Amino acid sequence: MKKFLFLPILFLVFTACKDEEVLEPACDDITTDARANLDEFLGVWHEISTIPEPWNTGCMCTTATYTLAPEGDAVIVLNQCDVEDRQVIIEGQATQPDPEDFTKLIVSFPSVPFPGNYWILEFEAGSHMLVGSPDFNNLFVLSRTPTLSDAIYQSMLDKAESMCFDTTRLAKTNQTGC
Repeated sequence: MKKFLFLPILFLVFTACKDEEVLEPACDDITTDARANLDEFLGVWHEISTIPEPWNTGCMCTTATYTLAPEGDAVIVLNQCDVEDRQVIIEGQATQPDPEDFTKLIVSFPSVPFPGNYWILEFEAGSHMLVGSPDFNNLFVLSRTPTLSDAIYQSMLDKAESMCFDTTRLAKTNQTGC
């Protein structure tokens, strides 16, 4: 009789302790914004926030200036920021591997051993853009002005989160007094 009581109790213990399925959050595919184009991309963009890297620690007044290379086959990338009492400048280039798709760029800098994928996830000409990497290691909120409205900023965060970027890693860039 004890044997028959033990089996149902054992069954209940195992079913109660069964691992619950861990559901991954549903993410949208990482998509780029077809509105991005070279002509409206060129110029100065202010960094509103980014996932911090060792090379940009302590940076404020950060900008990225994009100009067409003399040969016309690449974009010159000039990143600059202020760290304490000095200006840090790094120059690189962005290339467009697919001539039909400006939204997926490869950016390289002489001091960085490997190029990075920079995908334009959202693009509002003359206003703002969201740039991220398909490996989720980079995310930039950029604006044509040193500030961005809270509503636009939040909509960009929402878009990034919908694609499963971890926006809690973003740090706002100090653009005060620039």
